[in-house]
Amino acid sequence: MDIKAYISSGIIESYVLGLASEEEVSILNCIRKNNVEVEQAIAEAEKALEELADIQAMAMPVSLKEDIWNKLNAENLVAFGDPSEGKETESSTLDHNIERNSGEEPEEVIVPRKSYNWAIAASVLLVLSVGANVLLYQQNNETKDKLTKTSSSFDQQQASLATLQDKWRLVQNPAIKTIPLKGVENKPDLHALLFWDQLSKAVYLNLEQMPVAPKGKQYQLWAMVDGKPVNAGVFPLDAKADGTSKMLDIPKAQAFAITLEDEGGKDVPTLSELCVMGGI
Repeated sequence: MDIKAYISSGIIESYVLGLASEEEVSILNCIRKNNVEVEQAIAEAEKALEELADIQAMAMPVSLKEDIWNKLNAENLVAFGDPSEGKETESSTLDHNIERNSGEEPEEVIVPRKSYNWAIAASVLLVLSVGANVLLYQQNNETKDKLTKTSSSFDQQQASLATLQDKWRLVQNPAIKTIPLKGVENKPDLHALLFWDQLSKAVYLNLEQMPVAPKGKQYQLWAMVDGKPVNAGVFPLDAKADGTSKMLDIPKAQAFAITLEDEGGKDVPTLSELCVMGGI
């Protein structure tokens, strides 16, 4: 059984609220005996319910309290007689009751049914109020989760937009030459973009369609100068895969290539790890 899925199914909340079926309660009691996570989740749900009840608790209006007490007092007067009547009435009533009940078992005092109904109604309202507050609490958490995901998605879109804007500024600069680096014969799906500033000789590299380098490896850029490979720097490990990174300046070159080398790069390229290349 997937315990995390079971905990998030809502069965624990139903159990705490007393809404779970006998079968569900039986299963839960069996699981909680052998699973600390479930037992902890039940304790947390009970604590959250208590805290929520405290937070959402509302004081009863004074006028409503007075109305309730007045109704209860009126019903008690009807059931037991008005205590404001004189002692004579009270005494005669007592004598009458003694004569009537002589030799009989004492009568059971019956609590007025309306008072009992008031207590039931108050209990039902309390349960409904707590249940509604729990549902609102859950909905509030769900709304917060959705807002968090939306915010995260928005941040990612903003980052992608910033990357595109950086690339667009390089492409629009008339002094920069854009050089596409295409995958070699055994890696046709790979692709990268190199931006070479013809004035400052600065080189920028974008691993447009290159997989993340494996652990312990790093992409290294090479410039072919007069038929010899010249180190143009390693692509930063902490750089975004779709981002553009500044490499080493290259005064002149006839072509560029990228190899996958051990982390930190090498002095000589490993030709068997050649990924992409492009001429000027």
